[in-house]
Amino acid sequence: MLQSIDATSPHVVHGTVKGVAKEMSPREGNVEIPSDNIVSEYLLVCEARSTTLMDGFWQFSLETAGGEPVFSAQDNEVGDLNRLTLLAAVRGLESIEGASTVTLISNNRYLIRSLTDSLPRWRENNFVWEHFGRRIDVQHADLWRRIDRALQIHRVEACLVSSRLVSPEPRPVETPDSADGVQLRVDSAHATAAPGPRIKPPNDRLRQWLLGGGASSGSAPARRRIRTADLLDS
Repeated sequence: MLQSIDATSPHVVHGTVKGVAKEMSPREGNVEIPSDNIVSEYLLVCEARSTTLMDGFWQFSLETAGGEPVFSAQDNEVGDLNRLTLLAAVRGLESIEGASTVTLISNNRYLIRSLTDSLPRWRENNFVWEHFGRRIDVQHADLWRRIDRALQIHRVEACLVSSRLVSPEPRPVETPDSADGVQLRVDSAHATAAPGPRIKPPNDRLRQWLLGGGASSGSAPARRRIRTADLLDS
């Protein structure tokens, strides 16, 4: 499911990843981003894994709407799984030069649900909350502030992707052994089967569907259910 995330009263920041990171400090004045300035469309995939708090890994890959790789990065870092996924999202968004339309894909529910549900409330409260009479930062506030600034530059749609194995595990085929433990073949050799029809590689329909909700202008197009045949047709 795609959900659009737009920050209110955005700042305009142009430049390279270093320049954008430098501009992350607060400044005065709010400038609206004209839709005409959004000229690029990207797919950003964020991943992370964490076995312990001292052994973590994050990575992101950025590609164009046509599937051409643009930039990717990865690193080992200390932190839990949620923080590492946030790092991947922050650095992926900050690596994009200029205002763009971005479809962010992740399998981390904390990241996607916080973007869609919690971030507007955190923004209004300056990323702090009251705890027994004290005002303290929300969890990972340093990274959420950076993501919030990136949302003021880009138009971002978040997509939660989850998958699990549903096919049964293959069972080993039991064959009777001979008395000395050696398997013997008693029938004639089988004829070689004719090669089956070539399976067509998946096309870009899935990418087009994911990016369909990230148009920079106009209403989002109506979506339909994606079938297996749609992904296999050339």
